[in-house]
Amino acid sequence: MEDWKEQVRQLARELADAPQIRREEIPDLEIYMDQLTTYLDRRLGFYNREEGVPFVTRSMVNNYSKAGVLPPPVSKRYNRVHVMVLSLVCQLKRLFTIQDLGRLLAPTGGEEQGADALYRLFLTAQRQAFEEAPALVDPLLDAAGEGDEALAKAALVAQLAVRAQRDLLLAQRVLDTMEPGEGKKQKEKKKR
Repeated sequence: MEDWKEQVRQLARELADAPQIRREEIPDLEIYMDQLTTYLDRRLGFYNREEGVPFVTRSMVNNYSKAGVLPPPVSKRYNRVHVMVLSLVCQLKRLFTIQDLGRLLAPTGGEEQGADALYRLFLTAQRQAFEEAPALVDPLLDAAGEGDEALAKAALVAQLAVRAQRDLLLAQRVLDTMEPGEGKKQKEKKKR
């Protein structure tokens, strides 16, 4: 019974050390699609649930670009903004629709300064949340109870899912308060 609990504690410790692509680590050069997908796959593969399946694909990049979530490439090359935005999008795609991701990223206006500010806030929030994971699991493991291991695991998963549901619902509701073109309106005002 205790072996699986130690395994959960180890998984929580791994989350606390989850890799991130810090802004300073993003190459200051323009790269082609294959280089972009390879770079993000290597750096963010930790977040991929399915082993052997690419985290980022050419079709994903093209779809996000067509949907206006990702700025279009410049002469088929991608820069720091593309890396930051794709990093955000790929980590949040399980939580939000493409339209929601577009609304979330709209205030950045596809510009480096806005993308950089949102990306840094995301990384800080992610690091803090993930570092809390080891301290979070012990009380949840206690609440999951003893006895049937499968039932205790299911209880733990349900507790974690309820927390995720709460956070996601709040995030979605805040997102719903944002105007669809909010970032574009602010960008146009600055130009005048």
